[in-house]
Amino acid sequence: MECLFFCRRLLLILIYANAALAGDGPATAFREVTDRLGIDFRHFDGRSGERYYVETTGAGGGWFDYDADGDSDLYLINGAPTPGTKPGPIPRNLLYENRDGVFIDVTEKTGLGDTGYGMGMCSGDYDGDGLLDLFVTNYGPDRLFRNKGDGSFEEVAERAGVAGKAWGTNCAFGDVDGDGDLDLYVANYVDFRYEANPKCGGATRNIQSYCRPSVFKGLDDYLYINRGDGTFSEESRRRGIRQNGEVKSFGVLLCDIDEDGDSDILVASDGTMNRLYINDGKGSFSDESLLSGFGFNAAGEAEAGMGVALGDVNADGRPDLFVTNYSGESNTLMLNRGELFFEDATHGVGLSQPSLREVGWGTQLFDYDNDGDLDLAIANGHVIDNIAILEAGASYPQRNQLFANNGQGSFSPLAEAGGFQIEAVSRALAVADWDRDGRLDLLVTNSNSAPNLLHNVLKTANHWIGLELRGPPANRFAIGARVTASAGLHKAWRQVCSGGSFLTQSELALHFGLGSYSGPVALEILWPDGRKQLLTLQKLDRYHRIDYPQ
Repeated sequence: MECLFFCRRLLLILIYANAALAGDGPATAFREVTDRLGIDFRHFDGRSGERYYVETTGAGGGWFDYDADGDSDLYLINGAPTPGTKPGPIPRNLLYENRDGVFIDVTEKTGLGDTGYGMGMCSGDYDGDGLLDLFVTNYGPDRLFRNKGDGSFEEVAERAGVAGKAWGTNCAFGDVDGDGDLDLYVANYVDFRYEANPKCGGATRNIQSYCRPSVFKGLDDYLYINRGDGTFSEESRRRGIRQNGEVKSFGVLLCDIDEDGDSDILVASDGTMNRLYINDGKGSFSDESLLSGFGFNAAGEAEAGMGVALGDVNADGRPDLFVTNYSGESNTLMLNRGELFFEDATHGVGLSQPSLREVGWGTQLFDYDNDGDLDLAIANGHVIDNIAILEAGASYPQRNQLFANNGQGSFSPLAEAGGFQIEAVSRALAVADWDRDGRLDLLVTNSNSAPNLLHNVLKTANHWIGLELRGPPANRFAIGARVTASAGLHKAWRQVCSGGSFLTQSELALHFGLGSYSGPVALEILWPDGRKQLLTLQKLDRYHRIDYPQ
């Protein structure tokens, strides 16, 4: 076993070296390396030919450091058989431990091989023991896996009071009530049931296809408040999350949207108004979806919100919002104009026309080239497997997209960026620097297929810093912290946020590209409890661990 590991490690080094030597610009920004890294996983949606609606959304997965060794491990989420599925091996979720950039299947010993109909995931230390726990959403009962600290997990959702039995999609941890520990938001989608499967498609041609979300009633989301004893209380309505079945939730993000130091909630809703819930600082929320401008696009229309991302795309210091949507709609970039007002600026920044034919899902605002601004990646793939018959020119598998930021918030597509020529039915998109070389890598999950791990091999002379925050005891991974980095005349911020994108969790480490700047970097850290810390980093191109000040 050890020989196998070291041989694979040597092969990996040679692969990375060859990729780096070949990299001469955006065309080789990313290399597809899934098979070479030891990943042997294939998603299965359980399709039996009946076109059950639940089959359309899955394949989640993402990154979390389960063994607390300082790198990101990979969790991949599978589907399950549906009525009429042919007999075969039962699909299960898999955990791959990152060992110096080689991934080893440790599912059996960790106990994370759940066999429910899996959707998404989020990670946080809900019990304050300094270890990352894992929450998995399902079509059916959700799962909470408590990290035992010995390399294994125990499933405690029922005991903890979070085993919701709806169709869970995205989830996010965050301290919404300001008491120091992590609460949990779970997005729920629609009221679909196998025994009441509607028939949709082209009736005149007797073609059955998957239905649209408008056929189904929405389900209310869950807001679980942490009691501090390992259990949670569902308090969504009491806290102001009153949806009345009018929201069909997909992407969820817990972050400080209005910059007042607490966690707000962002929800992308499929075919109905997107939601923005603003925290009053004590864990109660007001629905600012309509007045903020976030609920609808510039034409006043609700779109098919799938994935969400947050970041300062135009370097004005304010958090902007991005939502992926269905084909025929553009994806939507909402620029923050201050005073909690967002403007749909999609058409003016180069993001409208390139997204009209695609169905967008996972998305990330991240600095792929370390030049100091936030670039954009989008995972695409249609919902309807026979869409080519129903709609001329449409395709079920689609290419994913990478857009470069010009530094002022306008974007240009990098059509030939390595790793983005693959055509697949993609869903989740997550970021992690899995080999800790300072270049951000990507995970893309695909329905009924293997995932794509895209290794960033772009050669630049740009500098960077990485930050691993360790917060106070009840929130050791500092979820909710905001860091502002000043590098000469350039200033940028990042937040440690849970959730975002679609059905996924990105790593919690923060990353700042610095461009050609090579001087000291001044940091201002706003910890989740409101405490501020100032410090200066002299050493670049490395990760720094920063502990909560005592």
